[in-house]
Amino acid sequence: MIHDVILNYVRDELQDALIDSIPTDDTARAGIVMLGPLQGDPNPDDARISVTIHENDPDRYYGDKTMGPPIWADEVSYIECGGSITWKRRFTVKARCLLVATQEDLTSTREIASTVRSRIETALLGMSLSGLAYEDEYVSKPSFNQHLRGEMVQAGGPPDAYDYHIKILFEVETTRGVTL
Repeated sequence: MIHDVILNYVRDELQDALIDSIPTDDTARAGIVMLGPLQGDPNPDDARISVTIHENDPDRYYGDKTMGPPIWADEVSYIECGGSITWKRRFTVKARCLLVATQEDLTSTREIASTVRSRIETALLGMSLSGLAYEDEYVSKPSFNQHLRGEMVQAGGPPDAYDYHIKILFEVETTRGVTL
């Protein structure tokens, strides 16, 4: 499916932007970039900075109208006269900076988390998704610039344990050929 094509492309680009092209001694270098949740492998304590990529928003349940903003689910954007359908395909990048016993102070850990967030946003904004396709569905508008949403929360604090959660939502439009 087109979701897998997009997810794999984004994973590869983030792997390059957050790990492969970053010096090994950079304190904001990620330890892992993967599809889906960590599920304990690697252990978040070992991963220090982990980045996961998901379809839609994994923190929301389908149909749950009681929490926060609207559901970050795929939806039909429009149907053309000839029967082509354009979808808004939605995805989430989550990062966790679990800086435990690493001797950084609050200012340093905030700088590390902000750097990780900035690198993710910069990588997403710089991606060219044109040309990605699966069977009769292709990326017709990589609209990162209009629909990119992000947040960062400090979830923990001293002693010697700073925990930051970063979440970035992005949207890509895809078009599927005539379906009638």
